[in-house]
Amino acid sequence: MLNRKMLRELKKNFGQFFSLFFLAFLAVSMFACMKSSNIGAYKALDIFNEKTNRADGWLYGEGFGEEELENVRSLPEVKDAQLRMHFTAKTVDFNSAQLELFIENEDLVSKPWIAKGADFDVNDKDGIWISESFAKEWKLDIGDEFSMTYEGFKLTKKIAGLIYSPEYIYLKADKDADIYLDDICIAYMPLAGVPVEHLPFTELVITSDEKKVIELEEKLSDAVGGKYAVFLDEKAMPGIRPFLDELEQHDQFSYLFTLVFLLVALLVIMTTMGRIVKQQRTQIGTMNAMGLKRRDIAIHYLSYSFVVSAIGSVIGFFVGTYLMGEGIAAIFRKWYLLPGWKQDYDISTLSVIIVVVAVCVLSTWFAVRKLMKVAPSEALRPAPPKSGKNCIFEKLPFWNKLRFEDQYNLRDASRAKLRTFMGIFGCACGMLFMVCAFSCRITIDKVFEIQFEKIQNFQTEVDFNDDISLAEAEALREKYEGELAMSAAIELAKKPGATSSEKKSAMLSVNEGKNYSRVVDTDMNVKKLKKGEVALTMKVAKSLGLKEGDTVYWHIYTKNEWHSAKIGLINRIPTGSYLTMLREDFEETGIAFEPDVLYTNAEISEEDENGKGVLAVHTIKELRASLEEAMAAVNAMILVFILFAAVLPIVVLFNCGNLSFNERVKEFATLKVMGFQTSQIRGLLARQNMVLSLIGIVIGAPFGRILLQYMFDSNGDSYDYQVYVSATDYLLSGGLVLLISVSVSFLFDKKIKKLDMVEVLKGVE
Repeated sequence: MLNRKMLRELKKNFGQFFSLFFLAFLAVSMFACMKSSNIGAYKALDIFNEKTNRADGWLYGEGFGEEELENVRSLPEVKDAQLRMHFTAKTVDFNSAQLELFIENEDLVSKPWIAKGADFDVNDKDGIWISESFAKEWKLDIGDEFSMTYEGFKLTKKIAGLIYSPEYIYLKADKDADIYLDDICIAYMPLAGVPVEHLPFTELVITSDEKKVIELEEKLSDAVGGKYAVFLDEKAMPGIRPFLDELEQHDQFSYLFTLVFLLVALLVIMTTMGRIVKQQRTQIGTMNAMGLKRRDIAIHYLSYSFVVSAIGSVIGFFVGTYLMGEGIAAIFRKWYLLPGWKQDYDISTLSVIIVVVAVCVLSTWFAVRKLMKVAPSEALRPAPPKSGKNCIFEKLPFWNKLRFEDQYNLRDASRAKLRTFMGIFGCACGMLFMVCAFSCRITIDKVFEIQFEKIQNFQTEVDFNDDISLAEAEALREKYEGELAMSAAIELAKKPGATSSEKKSAMLSVNEGKNYSRVVDTDMNVKKLKKGEVALTMKVAKSLGLKEGDTVYWHIYTKNEWHSAKIGLINRIPTGSYLTMLREDFEETGIAFEPDVLYTNAEISEEDENGKGVLAVHTIKELRASLEEAMAAVNAMILVFILFAAVLPIVVLFNCGNLSFNERVKEFATLKVMGFQTSQIRGLLARQNMVLSLIGIVIGAPFGRILLQYMFDSNGDSYDYQVYVSATDYLLSGGLVLLISVSVSFLFDKKIKKLDMVEVLKGVE
């Protein structure tokens, strides 16, 4: 009997319960969508790391020997350790692609994952193992010849296997603005196959069970006699860190969106069930008088929200995990190279389902518990009307000057506080997401303006090979009246002798001060770098606690010697963490200036483009196109924001309107008898929705910029996007929310037209 009653009530109040169903669906599906891709990635990463015995710590230096290796292996915190060489070379063919070459005499730590071909063999003198992604781009296979060059030395091997590298999940060539897998290759080669003797081991990699491997630096330093340049953990590895940052960002988004939809669902169920229970006071008293226990009656009403939210959550789980989650994973599998990555779920997804259902059921309990305490004899009688009193708005000095419609709506808002709050909250969330969507576009436009009109003040970029001489580079600079620049990976610290936790990884940018590559301050104004001073990007400076006038200490990864510099400018750059200095200051450190790029406004001749020492030539249009392609994910995010911004006001305002109509149906019927037209009554709802929307718009507007800035900042220190929101963005966002608000009121035209005073007075809603 009670089950049939529940089905009748669900049908009768379909709009409100569908809103609850949809919000539960959205809450779980959005969580599952973002989380299932992450869960699958973490599981695949664990298998990947275990099978390859991926390193936990990387020690770089100018040369390690067997003595240092044995000392490190003797440390109780170290499980495995291995020496290896690492060179950044070039392929002879394949458009001179960047080649990250590892030469090993053991296969213990960070072993290559074999996708195809033979296992890595340290005794194979003729074979080389290359990344599967590069082979796929260039249609290479087992047995093909593969040639490489490094500082004028050429070597040819046969491809023995196609691999994934556990240290290069994120793979981007240094010269590329975006990921182009045909421009970079990871290769492993046995030391036995190298014809040159006495090459230095430049890396010592270790595995450890320590949770904070970076804290082992002091012991490792003692083990190698202090003869090392830098010690890194996975969070500082350029081929791993972006992937981990991406997963962390997705985790944050999954909880954020779930919380928003859950709060709205909470408001919906509290208002809906509160109205139903109040209307069925007499029915509850009758069921109690017939012998039904209060516990059974309470469970009956709790089952409304339980059934609806459970169905929405379960469907949301399957759609979010297996449809949307696979779509997200498919997108990111194009950017990150992780074998076995597919969507999955774990206890966190199931926990969210339980939380969503529990919150909905608990909110229903708060709506019914008061009435459950009423005695059956009292419940059989209609609830005594509330004592009439003036609402707070009637104390306004201009109350009597307001129109009847405005007074009527203000009284209703004062009486239905929870419904009013729900409408404001939903519109505020809608405005928040709408501002995010529109400001995201202008923010990206500003990124392009800063990058290509303020910082990059050139028309052509010429990338050099590693084997180009300084004289050859300077000859090209003179010929094309350009500027030479150099970049190198460095480590930064606030003080000399800093520990790993006090150091930051960044890039060193050295230019000749000819205004082709410029710096901008924190207000995005172009500044000129002075001799004897350096510019440090804002996020790195902030994380190290440095400001203008302070001294920063730095060293190149491959060199053990530290240097100091005075910070003359805290600058900003959209992508990357940089320490920028002039060539003359850099050469005073005693390090050789080795330019890797030429900036010019001239057009490069075909002869020079294909000449010795030139790797590639890019126009500013090509660089801009590369960055635009990299922003594809941002465009997808804009669409998601617009979708959320539209859905929330529609769901919330429709539910508010439905509740308002059902609670005031007798009043509306009376107004019709008094001569009010359908359009006038609809106008009452429209004006009320508009006022709630305006309040929500004002409240939600400033939080849109805050949320978007937080989302950009969550990408880590390598991204520094300053959010811009124009007056047009606010007006357009608010206008769309208002349009949705007014449109929702037209959904009640049919109900208003069917109002019949006689039927209403008989108790028919």
